[in-house]
Amino acid sequence: MNKIKLISLILLTTLLMSACQDPEKGKLDNRVMDYWNAKINKDFKVAYQYLSPGWRENESENSYIRRIGASTVKWLAVEIKRKECKQTDLCKLFIEIIYEYQFKGVGSKKIKVPALVGENWILKSNVWYHIPTETKLQ
Repeated sequence: MNKIKLISLILLTTLLMSACQDPEKGKLDNRVMDYWNAKINKDFKVAYQYLSPGWRENESENSYIRRIGASTVKWLAVEIKRKECKQTDLCKLFIEIIYEYQFKGVGSKKIKVPALVGENWILKSNVWYHIPTETKLQ
C-alpha cells in the first residue's frame, strides 16, 4: 500500500508541476522567430500582424511597410539569447540579430554586423505581440 501511495504522490506532483508551467512562454519563442523570419524575408505585411494591437492602432500597415521597407539594413539571421518574464503577460527578450549594412558612396562595401537588441512582447487574448520601441534597430 505504501508503494501505491508513493507512486500516486509522485504522479500528482508531476501533474501539478506541469500545470504550473506556462505553455504560452514556449509559444513566445515561436512568435518571435516567426516575426523576425518575416522581416528577414521582407514579408512586412506578415511582420505587421505581430505588432501589438495598440501599436497597430497608431501606425497603419502601409505606413509600417514603407518605413521598414526603407531600412538601410538587411536582416540575415536572428537568435534568441535571453528571456525575462517578470509578469505572466509581459516579457523582455534579448535577441542577437546579424544584419548587413552598406555604406553610401562610390566603392561602398557591405559589412555584416551583430547586434544585441532588447524587445518587449505582450500577451493579449492568448497571443504574444511585439511592442516596438523608438530606439531599436529597424
